[in-house]
Amino acid sequence: MSSNPLNAISVQSRAVTVSSAAIPRWPGQTADGQTQPALEFLSLNGDEHLGKLFEYELLLRTPDDYTVPLAVSANLDLKALLGKEMTVAIDLQPSADTEACQREITGLVVAAQYLRREGRYNVYRVVLKPWLWLATLTTDYKIFQNRTVIEIIDEVLKDYPYPVEKRLEVSRYALEGESPTNEPRAFQVQYGETDYHFIHRLMEEWGIYWFFEHADGKHRLVLCDHIGAHRHSPNPSYRTLAFQPQGGKTDTEYISAFSTAEVLCTGHYVTSDFDFTRSRADMRAINQQPRDTSWNLLERYDWPGDYTDSSHGELLARTRMEALRAPGTRAKGEGNVRGLACGQTFVLTNYDYTVANCEYLVIGTKLDLTGTPDESGSGYEYTCSNKFDAQPTSEVFRLPRETSKPVVNGPQSAVVVGPEGKELWTDEFGRVKVRFVWDRYGQNVETDSCWVRVSQAWAGQGFGGIYIPRIGQEVIVDFWNGDPDRPLITGSLYNAATRPPYDLPGNATQSGFMSRSMEGGLQNYNSIRFEDKAGAEEFTLQAERDMNRLTKLNESHVVGADYTIGVAAAHSMTVGATSSTIVGGKYSVRVKGVAFYSVGLAHFVSIGGAEETAVGGASLLTVGGARTVTVGGASTHAVGGAYSLSAGGALSIVCGKSSLTMNKDGEIKLIGKSIRIQGDTRVVVQGTPLDLNPGDKECGSSVTVPVPVVVLDALDVPVIPPPPSDEPLPTICPLPTEEPLPSEEPPPSEEPAPSEEPAPSEEPAPSEEPPPSEEPAPSEEPPPSEEPPPSEEPPPSEEPAPSEEPPPSEEPPPSEEPPPSEEPPPSEEPPPSEEPAPSEEPPPSEAPAPSEEPPPSEEPPPSEEPPPSEEPAPSEEPPPSEEPAPSEEPPPPIETPPETGIDA
Repeated sequence: MSSNPLNAISVQSRAVTVSSAAIPRWPGQTADGQTQPALEFLSLNGDEHLGKLFEYELLLRTPDDYTVPLAVSANLDLKALLGKEMTVAIDLQPSADTEACQREITGLVVAAQYLRREGRYNVYRVVLKPWLWLATLTTDYKIFQNRTVIEIIDEVLKDYPYPVEKRLEVSRYALEGESPTNEPRAFQVQYGETDYHFIHRLMEEWGIYWFFEHADGKHRLVLCDHIGAHRHSPNPSYRTLAFQPQGGKTDTEYISAFSTAEVLCTGHYVTSDFDFTRSRADMRAINQQPRDTSWNLLERYDWPGDYTDSSHGELLARTRMEALRAPGTRAKGEGNVRGLACGQTFVLTNYDYTVANCEYLVIGTKLDLTGTPDESGSGYEYTCSNKFDAQPTSEVFRLPRETSKPVVNGPQSAVVVGPEGKELWTDEFGRVKVRFVWDRYGQNVETDSCWVRVSQAWAGQGFGGIYIPRIGQEVIVDFWNGDPDRPLITGSLYNAATRPPYDLPGNATQSGFMSRSMEGGLQNYNSIRFEDKAGAEEFTLQAERDMNRLTKLNESHVVGADYTIGVAAAHSMTVGATSSTIVGGKYSVRVKGVAFYSVGLAHFVSIGGAEETAVGGASLLTVGGARTVTVGGASTHAVGGAYSLSAGGALSIVCGKSSLTMNKDGEIKLIGKSIRIQGDTRVVVQGTPLDLNPGDKECGSSVTVPVPVVVLDALDVPVIPPPPSDEPLPTICPLPTEEPLPSEEPPPSEEPAPSEEPAPSEEPAPSEEPPPSEEPAPSEEPPPSEEPPPSEEPPPSEEPAPSEEPPPSEEPPPSEEPPPSEEPPPSEEPPPSEEPAPSEEPPPSEAPAPSEEPPPSEEPPPSEEPPPSEEPAPSEEPPPSEEPAPSEEPPPPIETPPETGIDA
């Protein structure tokens, strides 16, 4: 392509002027009566492209004015020019038949330089750039949240007081009625970038490009994204330009060189990304725009696509495909067309390659305008060359993605933030918000960042580990693929404000986990701690409040030494099947309050040695079914008070060939080889009628007594009616009836009943027979066994003897009757009724066992009392015993001979 300059054009017809408020003015007058500027145009060259910062270099000279010394014109204040707008106005008149107009080129003076002296002039160099160039001088770390791309650009540019016009085709972005560029971006970071780099990167990504329009001494930034945003030149002469080879008419502007080119491009683009809220979703976005060439579907795959919304993905894929396709058809041209500017459109005509005769968008220009003094020396002639790049308006223009996104090299520190007054702030995914240490705009509130995911040691579907960083804690933040828009918390750090839970370095051997109760103090926490100090190893577990543990199968605990559990309140344990406890040594259970023990089925207790049960108060045993007690050796029952035994059916006591049976119908049967009934004072037999050995010839007689009571003295006579005084006694012990009615009858035995005598009871334990003592309730306590004092047989000692007289030791038996004592009136029969001995004693009536036989021993009740032999029955009747008082009465009966017994 030829680069020869156009023929010189006289300055009078086509002038170029320079103006700026920063250019000083000289006192000399111009033709219009104004002071003249200190600088005049000499030459201009520069380039301007869509989406790029233009740059023009001007050569200026001082005026040819003898009134201004060269020393003065060589020392202009260059700093005063910097940062000020300067406008170059080029007079345009493309042809003699068109109206004159101007093309302006305005920019900020970013550089000013004194070059040299040329004759009567001083030459200066000035560089013009757009005001957007100022954005290349600043860098920042700034977070933009929930803003659209356009809002982010506006916020960045608001710091620059220059005009911006947006010619954006919102409908282009509409997907299903929405515009992705108008949808907020959750989190966008300007990471150490200049303002220019940041917004330019966003515009490249989202298909927005820009250029400058120059008019009225200003240059305006125009944002656009479609061909409709571009306009023709204000001068109609530049709307259609003809191609004319070099050397045509010099008074008309035209294109002297032009070429078009086709380039092989891919027409298939694929990208994808990942959205953790839809982790299984296919996020791929595909766009195809193949050109009519070979190899037009070679796939271009980019990852990550920088989106989490599918609609954004579709838009980004389309934008990137258009950017890849745009260079497919491009053209270059050159001519003396001074008014053809970047961002304008024109129609080419008269070109030999007819397909190229179409409408073009000027995507870049390179203008070279130079002035030289004319022959007269009174003016200048200019040569102009304008080279341009163009693209058919039938193709979409997109900026190539050349501006790289910054990469974060390594992790950073941040502090967890949240609403004021909160200690913890999170969402359904366990994310938190942070303030980065580089964020100077943050306020330590929940709006300082987006929700940031927190890396956990283990994460599964409903299982794994989790900890939520608390507000104020320092965390380590890394970034996915180094992308500053995608932070990720990978850990936590201690610092001067948040120190470790264990004092260091003193406790350097301790490790573990400690939480903190919400709104709690230093002592309110849950923790697991390991102490690894040699010889002091320890595992500590603390629950600040409740602790719950679930083992779905087996659980084993092995403790090498002691095991202690302290429960301050209730303790409950439920075992669904078998429970077994094996104690190698002593086992102790102490209940300070009430204890309840319930067994749903059978209960077995096996004790290899002795068993002792001590009950400080009352003791109650209730058995719903049968109960059997088997004692391999001796069995002793000692009762300090009354003793009652009650059977709903028959009651039997069996000892070898001897037995005592009581039926619930009132029948009592005493069977034994030899039966002795002995009373030291007297024996009362009561019944109507009373038969003694009826029909027994050996005995020699059988007696039928018409009276209800017979009292037999200790004499060898068949029967002696009881004296009137005694009558009450019989009533007292209607043994047969079961409850000794007459309280009086106590005489003999009962007396002891008085509680007092219990003591004797114990001692009675006549040597020989402890047994007796045991069996009859009473007997057992008399431990008669211990003292046989009475005549030959301890039996008496057992309980016959009236309680009062300890000496008779026999009384012990009565003593057993303490029960009676408790309720003297036999009537109550509490004690006696229970079937205390009395009831059982009926035996006496049945068969006064021979004195010799301490059968009593065998059968507690009878046996013991009988021993006194002398005192037949009476002794036995514990019932009477119930009435203490009567005890004294024994005297009335005339039972002096303590020895003789009555055999029946």
